[in-house]
Amino acid sequence: MSFIGYGQGETEFVPRLYTPATPACVYHENDYEGTSRILRSQNVLNRSGAPCSTFIVNYTGFTPEAQAAFQFAVDIWAMSIESNQTIRINASFDALAPGVLGQAGPTGFLTSNHPDAVPNVFYPRALWEKIEDTDSSPFGGSIDISSQFSSTFNFYFGTDANPPGGQIDFVSVVLHEIGHGLGFTGFAFTDGTTGQVRDTGTMLPSVYDITIENGSAQSLLDTAIFTDPSTALHAQITGGDLFNNGTITTVQNGGVKPKIFAPNPYQGGSSYSHWDTNTFPISNVNTLMTPSIGPGVAVHDPGPITLGMFEDMGWSICGGSLLSTQNYSLDTVEVSPNPFTSSLTIKLPIASNDNYNLNLFDINGRIVLSESREATNGTITISNLDQLEDALYFVKITNEKSGASFTKKVIKN
Repeated sequence: MSFIGYGQGETEFVPRLYTPATPACVYHENDYEGTSRILRSQNVLNRSGAPCSTFIVNYTGFTPEAQAAFQFAVDIWAMSIESNQTIRINASFDALAPGVLGQAGPTGFLTSNHPDAVPNVFYPRALWEKIEDTDSSPFGGSIDISSQFSSTFNFYFGTDANPPGGQIDFVSVVLHEIGHGLGFTGFAFTDGTTGQVRDTGTMLPSVYDITIENGSAQSLLDTAIFTDPSTALHAQITGGDLFNNGTITTVQNGGVKPKIFAPNPYQGGSSYSHWDTNTFPISNVNTLMTPSIGPGVAVHDPGPITLGMFEDMGWSICGGSLLSTQNYSLDTVEVSPNPFTSSLTIKLPIASNDNYNLNLFDINGRIVLSESREATNGTITISNLDQLEDALYFVKITNEKSGASFTKKVIKN
């Protein structure tokens, strides 16, 4: 582990850097018997091969067949998320632990002072580059994701999502591991007695960590409840009662916070950084980021809940935001100024004088403002916001009569 801090007397922001010692997450084979196919999403198919981001992969030990399958998975992600910065991956075949199909993670995490970022929070390298719109090479190297795949498993390298019953679909494994490299990974771990959520060196969390809470809606980062590190955090990490409270993530799950894999005992490389297996079983469209996959199973879609989580973290989604809308188009609703200081003005596409419910959520899904307002010729103003902390928020406006609603991301600074 290494980190960069602030030099003495510096006035220019220098990001902190956390470099993990090993890949953060592993993907296991399970004993599923049968077949299951989840094909590419309609959104990906509609793009007709037009990517929203560029990936460059450095291959080691790959046959042409394996490389073609890897590229197929890369293309799914390239048509799912947007970035102006090239995402670079190292990929190799290696002898991995028994039962491990692949392992991957970001090569580093950095903090950002960009208006779209949460202060004092680590972002995976590829996402940091997307937010900052610059390469991170000056801060620890140019490779964003490190990935390794088992050299002993009998992989199916076809791209038709039709693996035979005795083979593991390689496209699915690659799609899963790239998901971890792009940010589906948190810092929490336990040594069997004491649990910790923040990075040891800096005591800062990752952007993944800030949306994790227990079934009582208690954030694991709330030091008034959970000292970090502590036996109390160990109980949370292994208690089977963790959820992601991201606003868009929850919307994509029908208004229910999706459950995180948190078994007892703790499973290094699997616990905390996957969706819960029982909640998202094989054949569920969101099953890709659960901790294991069986032979005869193909999952060629990250799933709407995972993409919602990625948008909550700061990724842009190909084709536009996943935020729920009913009678409004996000492109025709104006929320200004953004960033804001003390007030927000919402201009609706129709000159309505209806009553609206206004809810302002912080990044942890907590409501920090809730009130009812009447629009004046399609305009609503929210004032007296000076007391809010400088941070990222979501404003949700709902028409009390029709139920039509929209949600937009705003920044206070």
